[in-house]
Amino acid sequence: MLDGVFESFSHGTRGTFTWPDYLVFGGMLLSSLAIGIFYAIKSRNKANDEFLLGSRSLTCFPVSISLLASYISAILVLGGPAEAYYHGVQWWVICAGQIALPVAAVVFMPFFYNLGLTSVYEYLEMRYGTRWVRCTASGMYVVQMILYQAVVIYAPALALASVTDFPLWVSVITVGLIASVYTAIGGMKAVIWTDVLQLFILIVGLFAVVIKGLMDFGGFEPVWEIGRKYDRAGSQIFTYGYIPYQRHTVPNIIVGAIVGKLSQYACTQTTVQRYASMKNLKHSYMAIFLVIPFFILLISLTMVAGLVLFATYEGCDPLAAGLITKKDQILPFYVMDRLSAYPGLPGLFVACIFSGALSTISSGVNSQAAVTWEDVFSKIPFFARLSLSAQAGVTKCIALAYGILALGLAFLAGSMGGVLQAAIAVTSSVAGPLLAVFIMALFMPFTNAKGACMCLLLGTGVALGFSFGATAVGLKPELLPSPTDACPSNLNITAPATPPVRVSDLEYPTKFLGLSYTQMGPLGLVVGLVFGVLISLLTGRSRGHRVDPKLIHPWVRWSVPRPEEVAMRVKEHSYDNKISTQF
Repeated sequence: MLDGVFESFSHGTRGTFTWPDYLVFGGMLLSSLAIGIFYAIKSRNKANDEFLLGSRSLTCFPVSISLLASYISAILVLGGPAEAYYHGVQWWVICAGQIALPVAAVVFMPFFYNLGLTSVYEYLEMRYGTRWVRCTASGMYVVQMILYQAVVIYAPALALASVTDFPLWVSVITVGLIASVYTAIGGMKAVIWTDVLQLFILIVGLFAVVIKGLMDFGGFEPVWEIGRKYDRAGSQIFTYGYIPYQRHTVPNIIVGAIVGKLSQYACTQTTVQRYASMKNLKHSYMAIFLVIPFFILLISLTMVAGLVLFATYEGCDPLAAGLITKKDQILPFYVMDRLSAYPGLPGLFVACIFSGALSTISSGVNSQAAVTWEDVFSKIPFFARLSLSAQAGVTKCIALAYGILALGLAFLAGSMGGVLQAAIAVTSSVAGPLLAVFIMALFMPFTNAKGACMCLLLGTGVALGFSFGATAVGLKPELLPSPTDACPSNLNITAPATPPVRVSDLEYPTKFLGLSYTQMGPLGLVVGLVFGVLISLLTGRSRGHRVDPKLIHPWVRWSVPRPEEVAMRVKEHSYDNKISTQF
């Protein structure tokens, strides 16, 4: 299928946008902004309950789409097909990690829904009786989200700029500014309904790539056969043993996915805030379960898209041929190489990429504003005395400030390449310890604030150490061989100067740093739980702090004495006042 490809790229030119492309792309941006303006007008002079929680009146379908869109960023749209192309479709089994969602729905969600909190980290203060745990957890969440947002803005902008005439700075400013504005003025309802629009565009864009590719080959079977021939597909590519040092095995992916999804859908601000925004508990349950089929659809589309791309460039890999410099550029390259002849399709694809970025940015900005207002500003007397509408105005300014900050960090990432790796490391390393501290608070009444703080700090520190350590020793994922025997003669194909460092090349103890990136979440979870429990036991457990049974999960509430029982025991063991004065 190489006939007619590479004509423009092999001569050093890039794909060009036409007016239908700008029309499609601009229509998506204006529609997102219009939704924000609509809800800004509709909810003007309303309080924070409307801005942050949509007056707790939302229904399951839009919230379910928003839950999914919050974690399906442009990084997945670009990285998923690249993963299938250069490493095979073994990553498809991440769909099995969706088993964590029913657990989150049954075990965690009803508890937090009934508490009715705007900031999920307020629960940690209520449970442990100190702001230290609350501030530590919320601070980690805010830093994690800011860094992740910078990656979400910058990475797709860089990929697009490398293969199209779309300027990098235009992409960065467009995503950051528009998402910040419609989130700041429209609040939670604007975020929810723009997420619905953007996820629809994202799905349509992926379908366009897949359908065009399958039509070129006459169906799915030829594409699958080519993938199987080069070990991109087929049963032979799946490894079923749990091998922590191997990048991908079926158990590695599933274990990592379960921890990641459980952390996302059980106890992060982004999701718990959406649970609190729904009209009743039934809609909250349905919202979680509706995520599962849409997530499987999206992962499947990215995997099939990757196989289509590989079959298209069978015999001449654009990365090996020097036409692209990073594997994540393969999908934009394909679109401009094969779809630019169809006016509007490149614009649809760019709208697809930007939709993934916008939905993640807007969800993060809204959640960060909620956490910052509830955990910081609402505790300051000056802000607490403001009118409800003025408080909402302050929260809107906070949301806008977070969006602009993420925009600035995205530009910074361009001049400091290490920022991207640092952001990815932080986001994967924080998930496990955050889940660990909520498990301790809910199911281990004997744990205390010292143990909870050390759970967060040590769990994150160890996971970060492994992440940065792997980068420091130069570990990079090894790509599957891609043939170049059918490349045009005018392409200068050279072998890599130095082969990538493999885990098998390392000696102990350095080899420990070769732990698969999929295990950073589980590692942080285990380390956080072990040290959190141990330190709680060594520092007197929960003595001196009476644990309210309502703040413990109903499954273990029996282990905590009720307040009236405690009062009765105190009375039984206390001296009578009249007798005690005689001593």
